[in-house]
Amino acid sequence: MIDQHPPLSKPGEPITGHSLQSFFPGYFALVMATGIVSIGAFLYNMPLIANILFVANIGFYVVLWAIFLLRVIKYPAAVWKDITSSSRGVTFLTMVAANNVLGNQFALMTRHQEIAVFLWWLGIALWGLITYTFFIVITAKEPKQGVEASLSGAWLLIVVATESVAVLGALIAGQTVNGDVVIFISFCAFLIGGMHYMVFISLIIYRWLFMSMKAELLTPPYWINMGAVAITTLAGSRLLIYARTHEWIAGVQYFLPGFTVFFWAFATWWLPILFLLPVWRHVLQRVPLKYDPQYWSLVFPAGMYTVATFNLSKVLDLPFVMHISNGFIYFSMAAWLIVFTGMARSFIRLILPK
Repeated sequence: MIDQHPPLSKPGEPITGHSLQSFFPGYFALVMATGIVSIGAFLYNMPLIANILFVANIGFYVVLWAIFLLRVIKYPAAVWKDITSSSRGVTFLTMVAANNVLGNQFALMTRHQEIAVFLWWLGIALWGLITYTFFIVITAKEPKQGVEASLSGAWLLIVVATESVAVLGALIAGQTVNGDVVIFISFCAFLIGGMHYMVFISLIIYRWLFMSMKAELLTPPYWINMGAVAITTLAGSRLLIYARTHEWIAGVQYFLPGFTVFFWAFATWWLPILFLLPVWRHVLQRVPLKYDPQYWSLVFPAGMYTVATFNLSKVLDLPFVMHISNGFIYFSMAAWLIVFTGMARSFIRLILPK
């Protein structure tokens, strides 16, 4: 029997999402992770893996939308409670990024460019609706939870969602009537996402260095510290292609390479920290390692770093950088398989009689 008022999870607590009423709104990270690993496999000429994950991702996308809409209809109060939570509300932005990652799959891997264009416009609508709702509601809400209680790597989904608009827009601009308008919107999204990253990463680093950070609080969404700047790198790489052929954006073609490498360098800087902290968390501090839907927020950054590094190497003609991507493609696929296995086992235990 479902509780009438399930408690919202706090940062660091595992989120099970086993009931419709308390279903984790950030579960769309499953689509984000599956989509980007599929794209990575596609870029590395692994068509079987890429296509299997693509088909699976369409299914995940449809099922998660059905669950979300059913939850809105049956439990609107629970959905609103999530939206007005400073720790959970931001996870609704996984819907935007998931939508746009799936759009990237359609644009790169199929002939159905019209679907990719539709998903881009839908992504913009979702981005505007969710972003402004979250900012306005959290700004007006009293009392505030404070930085220590609410801020986590999940807040960088604001950056990921914004940059996903830029990434898909730069990909489908050539398939639209007003391509320059699409590129202009994408370029603005690239800059807005970059600005948000500077703001929120400063707060997160302050949180890490000067406030108590118990091992239980270092949850997988902190991998978005890297993933957010990796997708910004991918957006810059995609826009660079147009900087060489479109007159209005050609004026910034010397600004874009440096800024794009800047973001990639910061993404790369995060890697040793993100690999070593889980060792401290699970080995030294002995925090149990078990499935949590937040682990999809680890898989997505790994896949995004792979694709971003691949594109950066191609666009700026940096073949030595490609060696990093060559290794990360296998890490991202292994991470996806491990987390998917954990998810499958979790759902099997849920449905089997005890």
